[in-house]
Amino acid sequence: MKVPSQPSGSTAEADGPEDRLRRFVTIWSRAIFPVTATSLTRAEFEGHLLPLARLLCEALLARPFDTAPAQRAGAGLVDAHCTDPDALGRSLGVVDSYLVLYCGTDPSFAAEELRARCARLQHAMATGYAQALRERTRLEQEAIARSALAARSAAEIALHATESRFRAVFDGAAIGIGIADLEGRIVEINDTMTRMFGGVEAHVRSRNVSEWVHPEDGPHVWRLYEELVRGEREQYRVEKPYYRGDGTVLWTNLTVSLLRDAEGRPQYQLALMEDITERRLLHLRLRYEATHDALTGLPNRTLFFERLEKAVAPAAGGDDARFALCYLDLDGFKAINDSLGHSVGDRLLVEVADRLQACATGPGEMVARLGGDEFVALTTGTEGEG
Repeated sequence: MKVPSQPSGSTAEADGPEDRLRRFVTIWSRAIFPVTATSLTRAEFEGHLLPLARLLCEALLARPFDTAPAQRAGAGLVDAHCTDPDALGRSLGVVDSYLVLYCGTDPSFAAEELRARCARLQHAMATGYAQALRERTRLEQEAIARSALAARSAAEIALHATESRFRAVFDGAAIGIGIADLEGRIVEINDTMTRMFGGVEAHVRSRNVSEWVHPEDGPHVWRLYEELVRGEREQYRVEKPYYRGDGTVLWTNLTVSLLRDAEGRPQYQLALMEDITERRLLHLRLRYEATHDALTGLPNRTLFFERLEKAVAPAAGGDDARFALCYLDLDGFKAINDSLGHSVGDRLLVEVADRLQACATGPGEMVARLGGDEFVALTTGTEGEG
């Protein structure tokens, strides 16, 4: 995806931070305004983007670093009706290409650190965008589903019309919807949920809700479920994995609500399920790219210092905790680059990285590349290890 080029005659060295920020907003607006359903003018739209851009710029240089403002910026895009699938991709492209250029002017930060921070802000922005979009969809779909379910028990004269409305919403919903009784027996599921589980309806209908246990379930998931079927809570929301029929894993954002009869007695449970498998994989990929060296695949400076901070923290391992550091660099590496070329130097770095990695395969051992020809090994352990 292409992002707009820098405006003609403009540079990142504007008169002041506010000028640079407004140039960044102009580029951002040019990228996403054509795919935004809004009645605002371009100038009004830029006025809405300005506080979101300020959140990103301040987060880039914040000490300590915090990605929460980037999540709020992503949610702000949804508030501005930037819900076209292309709007998020274009926004991330602008942030990747221009945020450090226009906002990363603090000389106390290394360029490598700013790029790593920018990558993490992109991930947080995508997360905030997805959460806001999911929340709006969830509220709309749940309101419609509740209305349709309540209408099913209305007067006999309206039963046919009510059933038709319910079926239209239930079958056409963009998220998976399932209804089960309080014993966990599945009463009904829509086509979206069937497709989420591999397209075989019998595989879903033949299961009891209580059988869908996964090793990565949080300890609170089934406690919340038991409280709901006992009528002690009206709703709960969790992130939960499931096994599909072919053994693959489906990750979902699950909302389960209790449906009561006319006398207020618990009767059914309504599950709204959003497939977040791809977003979870994106999260893992972005995390990997932000914490690993692109050339060698080793952990980079960011991940190394995260591990080192845990190792030196007072609560890391108690009185018996130990760790060891080993700093390494390559003698004569500059001569290799100068005489044989950078491609040969890169191959040498990859080979060195592979050999160092082969020596650090035990628990608590890691090798990281700090940059250039500098490597560091970290070993953590307890008594008797050295």
